Formats: sequence, structure tokens, C-alpha cells
Amino acid sequence: MTPDFEVYATARTARPGEPHGLAALREISRAAEAHGVTGLLAFYNHRNPDPWLVASAVLGCTDRLVPLVAAQPYAAPPFTVAQLIHTLTTLYGRRVDLNLITGATGAELRQVGETADGEERYRRAAEYVTVVRRLLTEEGPVAFAGDHYRYEGLRMNTPLAPELLPRVFLAGSSPAALATARTVADVAITHPEPVDRFAEDYARALAGGPRIGIRVGLLARPTAAEAWAVARETYRETRASRLTTAARRTQGSDWSRRLAVLATEGDVYDDVYWTGAYRSDKGTLPLLVGSYREVADYVARYHRAGARVLVLGNAGTAEDFRHAGAVFAELGGGSAAAMFDRSRAAVERR
Repeated sequence: MTPDFEVYATARTARPGEPHGLAALREISRAAEAHGVTGLLAFYNHRNPDPWLVASAVLGCTDRLVPLVAAQPYAAPPFTVAQLIHTLTTLYGRRVDLNLITGATGAELRQVGETADGEERYRRAAEYVTVVRRLLTEEGPVAFAGDHYRYEGLRMNTPLAPELLPRVFLAGSSPAALATARTVADVAITHPEPVDRFAEDYARALAGGPRIGIRVGLLARPTAAEAWAVARETYRETRASRLTTAARRTQGSDWSRRLAVLATEGDVYDDVYWTGAYRSDKGTLPLLVGSYREVADYVARYHRAGARVLVLGNAGTAEDFRHAGAVFAELGGGSAAAMFDRSRAAVERR
């Protein structure tokens, strides 16, 4: 079996106590490239470094990685984002993908005076993508009249070559997110529920639509006992973290509420899917824990359910990529690099 997963990892700039964020970013970028990963996700929030500067650094220290840059519409208008994509693509001759996000913590939304509800933010996102794509593909001036953006005779540089156009990822799992993904996204991305629920809910709703991506952490070792020992030691629950998890059942985004319900109702699902990172308040994504074979089998089940893009949320060192590579080898590819070659060919055939 050789699933045609594309694999992205997540960029990090520095861990607590590390003084040099660029060194940390170079470390993970080079480790990801050495293991055949397609690209790196650069986060957006009010505390992280600017994702466009992170993307530039990733491009500057690698030969092949594709930055997957998180863009929040309230933070930059579509014209600015189109300029950034065009500039980076032209400078480096490489594709830059766009991860469009519409949510944030309640505190961050209040800080910027964001009053639109979730459905309205997704309607704005659809206009946003439309404008960005037109600016990157059309020769002449762009005119656009929507509910959120209005442009008249807007000009940019020459259009990008088709193979350098960004792929748009859209994050979210609500009905509004799914509807928007069907309209404008190349890849719909979510933090998935256990695989059977994922298949019945998220994957079924997007059948026949964009490619489907999942963002998870892989915590795999040669044996399940080793993996669970690392997991339990790394992600320890506290009374405060349990209260935080309970509060999230009625707060935040749709996927956050879904995972909060899972985390309060159970710890381990299907012997592999674990909510420990969420329960310990040390992460917002599920972890797949077990032996290389067990984790590979579970990843293969997501593939059979329709997932084609895998975004790793906890691969931050060369050792992490080595363990992830062992999972990919169990999937039948022999290495992450081999899986990258297959997934790139699959994308080029689309």
C-alpha cells in the first residue's frame, strides 16, 4: 500500500528559553526537507512571529520546501497578501501556499474589534480568495465589488505561471467552513475526530470537493509501550488544564468545541487516537500514539476515508522526523522522501 499523502510539517522559531529563533527555524526546515516533507505551515496569531517573514526565512534556507502561510483576513487585505505571494514566488522561483484562517481566540478578535460572526467571516474569506486569485492570474486591471472588498482598476505585476500559483487551504469544520471550502479551497483542512466519525461527518460532507487535509501529531515508537510512556510523560494533565478543557466545550471554533467534547468524554479512542495534548492544555490537535505499525495503520484509515494531505503538528526536531519517517515506511513507501515523490506526482496529475 502506498497512500498518496502530501506531508507538511509546522514551522517553529524557538522553544521557551531558546534565544535564537532563526536557528530553530533553520533546524526544522532542513530536517523537514531532508525527510522529504512537502512544506512547512507558518502560524498566524498575535504572539507568533509574522508568518510571511517566517516563510521568507524557510525559502532562504531550503531548496524545495513550500511555505504554507496562514493568512487572517482582518490582519491584511487581499491586495497585500497577493503582493507578498507574488514577491516571494518571484524572488525564489517556488510556490507559496496560503492557509486561510477565519477564527481566533475570543481575546484576539476583541483586540482588533472583530465583530463579524463565524458565517460572515467565511463569506468574507470567499471574497478574499477570489480577489487574491484574480490578482495573481489576470493580466489586466481587476475590478471587484463584493460585500467586504471593492476594487476598481486594481493592478499588480505580471501573472504567476500556473505551476507557481498558490494552493489555498481553508481551515474549519463548521457548515459555513465546509460550504466555503467547496467554493474556493484547493484543500480543506481540519483537526480530525477519530477516524470513523471523521469519515461519517467531515469527509462525507466534502465528498467530490477539494482535497481533504488533517492536522495531527504522530507520537510513534518501535513499541506501543515506549510511545505511551513518552506521551504520558510529555502531556501531563493538571486541575487547571481540565477546567480549561471543560470551558472549551462551549467556546471558540467549531473544531475546538468538538475536540473539547472528545477530550472530556474520553482519553483514548481506537487505541491510538489520544486527546492528551488537548487535555493537558499543551496543544490543540489530536495525537496518534502507538507503535510505528499501529500509527501507520490508523493513518491509512484516514486515507481510506478520504484524507490526502497530512499536516504534522508535533515534528520539531530531526528525531521527530525520524520517528515520523518510520511510520511512513510502514505505510509502504520506505521513507518520507519516497512518499513525497509519489504525492508530488499525484498533485501534478490533478
